[in-house]
Amino acid sequence: MKKLLFGLLTFAVLSAYAQEAPKVTSAIIALRGNEIVEAKGFIDEAAAIIETKNQSEIKEKILTKYYYNRALIYAKIAGSPDADIKALSDNANEIAAECILDLLKYESTLKKPRYSEDALREVPMIAYNYLVDAGASYDAEDYAASYNGYMAAFDFKKNELLGDFAELDTGLLFNAGIIAGMSGDQEASINSFRTCLDLGYTGITFTATFLGSGQPKGYPNKSAMEKEIELGLASDPVIGEDVRPSVYISLINAYKKMEDAEMYESTLAEARNLYPENKDLLDIQLQAYLDKKDYKGALANLDEAIAKNPDKGIYHFVKGNILQTELKDLDAALVEYKAAVELDPENSDAMYMCGLVYIDRANKITEQMNSLSLSESRKYEALKKKQKGVFEESLGYFESAREMNKDDLDIVRALAEVYRKVGDYEKSMEMSELLK
Repeated sequence: MKKLLFGLLTFAVLSAYAQEAPKVTSAIIALRGNEIVEAKGFIDEAAAIIETKNQSEIKEKILTKYYYNRALIYAKIAGSPDADIKALSDNANEIAAECILDLLKYESTLKKPRYSEDALREVPMIAYNYLVDAGASYDAEDYAASYNGYMAAFDFKKNELLGDFAELDTGLLFNAGIIAGMSGDQEASINSFRTCLDLGYTGITFTATFLGSGQPKGYPNKSAMEKEIELGLASDPVIGEDVRPSVYISLINAYKKMEDAEMYESTLAEARNLYPENKDLLDIQLQAYLDKKDYKGALANLDEAIAKNPDKGIYHFVKGNILQTELKDLDAALVEYKAAVELDPENSDAMYMCGLVYIDRANKITEQMNSLSLSESRKYEALKKKQKGVFEESLGYFESAREMNKDDLDIVRALAEVYRKVGDYEKSMEMSELLK
């Protein structure tokens, strides 16, 4: 009787220890038959049992099968195009990623890993699932969820448990930074962009025409591309541009939105020092000077921009505007406006501003006329004649500006005034009617 009781107790203990095994086996069979609902049911039952035990209580072979196949099942759920299958779990991809990492961690303690190599091949698919969901969230304008998806993919791919397969995918981090900004989380955006720069992100792409298909093929680096070209497998290599200036611009804009003037200015200075030829950074620095009303700095920046972009009239135009409106140097302003017109003859704004310089000159003569005494009538008439000549000089610029832009009411208004000043009252009335 004692022997019988001992045998029954032993059987009960063994059954308790082994009850997860048939659940794992059933899940694997269902998975092989692509019966995802059934596979999930069995593997979840196994999970409920395993979570109540210590790893030492579970057979090594069963535990590795459990981790690996649970990852496969949940990865299939996460990536399924079938909405009903996908709805089986709200966090399927997170579970799949967790199981891969748990497997790798556990098998790192074993003399002979069973599934680690196979598990590592699943990493790209799990990362891809994160990005699909992130893209769907982006399309739905749920930018916070989209950001979290990109960051989940980034964190998973860089996990040290992946060993040599671990990767700092700074491209994901860059996209996460952009989307964080769209969600309004400027701090997260800044952290992403700054980390990209600290990790040496360049965004440079390497592509060539793969001769087997005649289609473009991307390569992870320049050496991989050149190797296939040397082997005669590819041709027509194309190396993309360094996008770090764009990362700096995104970072600078984020600091501006946070109103962090110190970091805004220091990061802008850092970027300008690294990429002195970049036009966008040059323009941002120009705007920074203008915002601070640092006209000396702005003019120096404009001179640099003009030297680097001799065919761009816009910089002459902006320089002329500062000289005219802020520094009251009308002669220098006119030189810049005329340079802008010469480079861009269709620039009605530059043409209009040339005319305004003459108006300003005429206004200065008005001030001189008003300062004269009644006994200085001869000087008054001389100044009046001189003023009319100045208005006549402005007329040609305003008329040319109107030919380019007939809908600009500022030009019409200026013409109404100038025609009146030169004595052409008929045309002045015509312009006044247009204003009505």
